[in-house]
Amino acid sequence: MRIAIVGSRYMSDYGKEVIGILMEKLRDEEVVTIKVSGCNNEVIRVCQKQKIKVKIFKGENFEKLNEQVADYADILVIIEGGEKSGTILLASKFVEKNKNVYCIPGRITDENSEATNWLIKQGAMPIISLDDLTQVLE
Repeated sequence: MRIAIVGSRYMSDYGKEVIGILMEKLRDEEVVTIKVSGCNNEVIRVCQKQKIKVKIFKGENFEKLNEQVADYADILVIIEGGEKSGTILLASKFVEKNKNVYCIPGRITDENSEATNWLIKQGAMPIISLDDLTQVLE
């Protein structure tokens, strides 16, 4: 399965911890992400460190990159994102293509959780345990 994973440009310690935990479950999957303007460096770093197959879409045109990732990946997992995060636009591309969007819930006081919490409120599926991720992969 091809799993798109994206997060905040300014990943919190919590986001970094979650990426590390998720990647342990994704060793046999292909991770897909976007690299532009410093975004998703932590996702890429962990994939490379753990020798996980990763497909990186690069460029400056977010809309084109979002479209490419939504076409290529099977599902989307969003780790973190602020109120005006591009992750919301990426999620909308997945929804347009009838593909599932999963989000890591965050603290209601954390700016980096605004996008994920809002997307869950809109219908994205929360990942609240590793069992949730395991079910997605089956």
